[in-house]
Amino acid sequence: MAAGRATAIAPANIAFVKYWGVQDAALTLPYNESISMNLDRCLTTTTVQFDGRLDADEVVLKLHGQAEQPARGRPLERVIAQLDRVRALAATQIRARVHSTNNFPSDAGIASSAAAFAALTTAAVAALGLTLSEQELSVLTRRSGSGSACRSIPTGFVHWRNDHTDGGSYAVSVAPPEHWALADVVAVVDPGVKSVTSADNHRLAATSPYFAVRLQEVSGRIQQALTAIRDHDLGQLGAVCEADAVSMHVVAMTAQPPTFYWNAGTLAVIHALRQWRNEGLFGYFTIDAGPNVHVICAQADAAELEHRLQALPEVQFTIANGPGPGVRIVVDEPHA
Repeated sequence: MAAGRATAIAPANIAFVKYWGVQDAALTLPYNESISMNLDRCLTTTTVQFDGRLDADEVVLKLHGQAEQPARGRPLERVIAQLDRVRALAATQIRARVHSTNNFPSDAGIASSAAAFAALTTAAVAALGLTLSEQELSVLTRRSGSGSACRSIPTGFVHWRNDHTDGGSYAVSVAPPEHWALADVVAVVDPGVKSVTSADNHRLAATSPYFAVRLQEVSGRIQQALTAIRDHDLGQLGAVCEADAVSMHVVAMTAQPPTFYWNAGTLAVIHALRQWRNEGLFGYFTIDAGPNVHVICAQADAAELEHRLQALPEVQFTIANGPGPGVRIVVDEPHA
């Protein structure tokens, strides 16, 4: 088969209502639906080139703040497994050369895997000349093992639907980026790699005695978040974000074995936000699987909140995002 090459850029996304717990690990089917927003500044750029001269897949990563290096171990295995899924659709065994760069900390609770696997899957599909609908691409991306990557496929504000079947668990856009001038100011209190991966905790979630309680609450939060997005209701969205983030972390903290992602910096940011709201500056926290805090606010307040966050001694740096588009191809070279 002739070589093909494509480059894709995919955003990280922040979930207002979290995906937490995997019902079927082989297919990455979640227990619950989720709502998210793509981030316009936290991006992964991945080039995939299929080359019949290669005897094995070659994967090179350029992670934020690190030197370029070949992928090894579990990261390499996950990339190859997803390439195999794409190759199966194209009925080929041709090997690929992959180069991936991201511009924000990896494995720190800022959805780096979501951006990475959305970009990888989209670039590989394009490089092999496959034509998939957005729904089909979202399903294929979800199967990578990074379920939240399916939310980085559509644009803007996104609903990951889930009917507990392979074909019925996919993400759709509910509003474009320009629908609402929101911001997500990420307060990075620890850019290091977290000690327990999201994938491990998705498998452990159901061991928590509070997991069933969380599932009962999620459907209501989904509807509240969708209504808040429709109506531009920051107060309602913020309340949903904070309640859902706390419930997710309660499940992590009470799973067997428990995981404690929060640190002193996490709590310092939470307490500061609550004080600033009392003063009339409205920012709301949500926290993915890590210690770093995403502050959801109006874009008009983002600069002031970023200034105050940077002044906290526990905050190392901030990343200010607005709503962003989904995955897109930036280079799509036809097959030779």
